[in-house]
Amino acid sequence: MRALYADLHIHTCLSPCAESRMSPSAVVAQALRRGLDVIAVCDHNSAENVEAVSRAGQKAGLAVIGGMEITSREEVHVLGLFGRKRHLHAVQDVVYDNLHGQNDPETFGQQLVADENDTVVARNDRLLIGATALTLSDVVGTIHAFDGIAIASHVDRPSFSVLSQLGFIPEGLGLDAVEVSSDAVPTIPQHLPVVTSSDAHRPEDIGTRCTRFLLEQPTSGEIALALRGARGRRILDGGLMQDLSLHILDVAENSLRSGATLVEISVLEDTAEDLLALEIRDNGQGMDPETAARAADPFYSSKPGKRVGLGLAMLAQAAREGAGRFDVSSRPGEGTTVKATFQHSHPDRKPLGDIAATLQTLVAGHPDVDFVYEHTADSETARFDTREVRRT
Repeated sequence: MRALYADLHIHTCLSPCAESRMSPSAVVAQALRRGLDVIAVCDHNSAENVEAVSRAGQKAGLAVIGGMEITSREEVHVLGLFGRKRHLHAVQDVVYDNLHGQNDPETFGQQLVADENDTVVARNDRLLIGATALTLSDVVGTIHAFDGIAIASHVDRPSFSVLSQLGFIPEGLGLDAVEVSSDAVPTIPQHLPVVTSSDAHRPEDIGTRCTRFLLEQPTSGEIALALRGARGRRILDGGLMQDLSLHILDVAENSLRSGATLVEISVLEDTAEDLLALEIRDNGQGMDPETAARAADPFYSSKPGKRVGLGLAMLAQAAREGAGRFDVSSRPGEGTTVKATFQHSHPDRKPLGDIAATLQTLVAGHPDVDFVYEHTADSETARFDTREVRRT
């Protein structure tokens, strides 16, 4: 199992409202710069650029899921994600049969079909910006009929979302998840899973919002399992990092990507001093002074395609919001130490969360790595050391 970053809602130059710069290779290159492991291409009412992005992704080592953002008769946007090309093409046929009107490029924008080398091979003349004749129920049913994942798009927005158009999510609609595109998460009924995506229409927006999943492989089938919380797959966070255990997992995963064979995690809770402190130490490859100084920059990476800063930036922000501090110290060849402190009683301090699940994920996913966890709550200390477990 691996913690993988996914942006499941990216448009290309095929969508009339997307920039022409959103060519297949440009999308893949920017996704890798942002450290994403998997993306989903979801153009408006069409999937004609999916294969080109998939081929570009395959060359560059990026997983690409085929999808589409379908507009229902009620003008509700729904993402459909598919694991098989023939299923995606079949859904596109259904959408085209129910999509009327012709595009006006001067009014709505170009709809460019490109190959993996960014050569424009065609222009789609259908009115992709328009609504289909399919009801919302029809859209979700069609996605499921072809083994797809149905996700209600950007439910936090005031237009083209199920909540903006209907005011509620119909009972029994059968959505697999809802998507948000900001930190303002509305009340979601029916306990539906929440994912966060960028809905990128220009390269700079790719990966600015993403979801971290615990998966075996970066595929739609694995994501479907994670949305159900099945077979150990799960959503680690919807891009929002709602508790500190997820921050700890993220930093530890950074340590493992840096080649660490030992990761030490300590948590200190001192109610008398009104203090909560986290420290994660590793013996990985470490960072030079420039990289360490920029480690909490959300868009800085020491190597192309390697995410360094997003999780650290989120932890730094969480520390500030909890009236605490954040620090990274590192030396090349000697490892890295990440520290974060919080005012224990601060109303904006995130809860500690499920530390046991975090440790289980790390140990099960990396059986050859040594993990040490120590938790001190006032005068009581608990310790877990995989080296001691192995000796017994």
